[in-house]
Amino acid sequence: MSSYAEAAHGADKASPASADRLPALREQLDVLDDRILDLLIQRARVVEDVADAKRGLGSIRPGREAAILRRLLTHHQGPLPRGAIIRIWREIFASSIAQQQNLQVAVCDPAMDGRFLAAAREHLGALTPMRVYRSPAQAIGEVADGRASVAILPLPGEGTGDGNGPGWWPGLLQHNAKGRIHVVARLPFWASRPEGTASVQALIISNTPADPSGEDISLIALEVPAQVSLGSLSNAINAAGIKPLSMLVHRPSGVPVAFLLVEVDGFVTADDPRLGLIAGLQAPPMIVGAYAVAIAEESAA
Repeated sequence: MSSYAEAAHGADKASPASADRLPALREQLDVLDDRILDLLIQRARVVEDVADAKRGLGSIRPGREAAILRRLLTHHQGPLPRGAIIRIWREIFASSIAQQQNLQVAVCDPAMDGRFLAAAREHLGALTPMRVYRSPAQAIGEVADGRASVAILPLPGEGTGDGNGPGWWPGLLQHNAKGRIHVVARLPFWASRPEGTASVQALIISNTPADPSGEDISLIALEVPAQVSLGSLSNAINAAGIKPLSMLVHRPSGVPVAFLLVEVDGFVTADDPRLGLIAGLQAPPMIVGAYAVAIAEESAA
C-alpha cells in the first residue's frame, strides 16, 4: 500500500472521539494566531522606536540578524522545522527594514534565469522591491549612485577585472576605498537547500558597513608586488596573527603590482593592529567587508 493510501486509510479509521476534538483544536489555533499577530504588532511598534533612536544610521544589520537566528535556533524545541523558523524571521526582518527605509535592491543575475533573484527574495523578503541587471558593474553602480541600498552579486572569482564576470571585485575596491560600499552578507545563510530552492552563492554589498554576528569571515584587499608568491603571502598573513581562508588574485597588465582579495577568519576592522604586521605589502590593507558564517545544514534541517 502506498504511503498516500496508508494515510487515507488511517484517516478513514479516525475515531469519532478524535474527530470531535477538531473544533476545539482549531479554536486553539485561532487563539494562537491572534496572539502571534498581537506580538508582531507589538514588535513593529518597537521597531518604530528603534528607527527613531538610530535615525541617520543604516537600517540594514545582517550581523545582528544572523545572531538573532542563531539564538532562536539554539533555544528552539519541538516539531516546527528549523528551516521554517529561518524563513519566518527573514520575512520579519524584511518588514522591519521596510518600516525604517525604502529598501531598493539591485540583483546581478548574469544568466537572467531568475536564480539570483530567487536567492535575493529568500533573504531580503518576497515583497521587497528589486531590479535585475546582467553585469556586476551595473549592480555595483546602482549602490554607488544611491539608487539602490544593497546589491546581490555572484561570488567573486578570477577574471579580467572589467566588472562583467566573476572578476568583478577589483572595481568594488575603488568604491570601498572611498568608504561607500561594503560586503555585508553571503547567501545562502542556511546551508540546507530543499529541492527547488535557490542554490546559487552570492554576496550582498551595501552602503552601510558590515556589523559583527559573533561568528564571521572578513574580506580584506591587499596590494602586493606583481610576482608575489601566494604561499609566502599566506605565511605573512598567518605570521601577523590572522588566519587566511582563501585568496583571489588580480594582476592587471602593465602594472608592477597585484591585488588580492583574501577571506580571513573573524570580524576584522580597519583599526585592527594585526593588519599593520602583514609583511611585504605595497599599501595598507583595505577592509572590504565581512559576512556571518552560514548555519550548517544539520542546524537548519
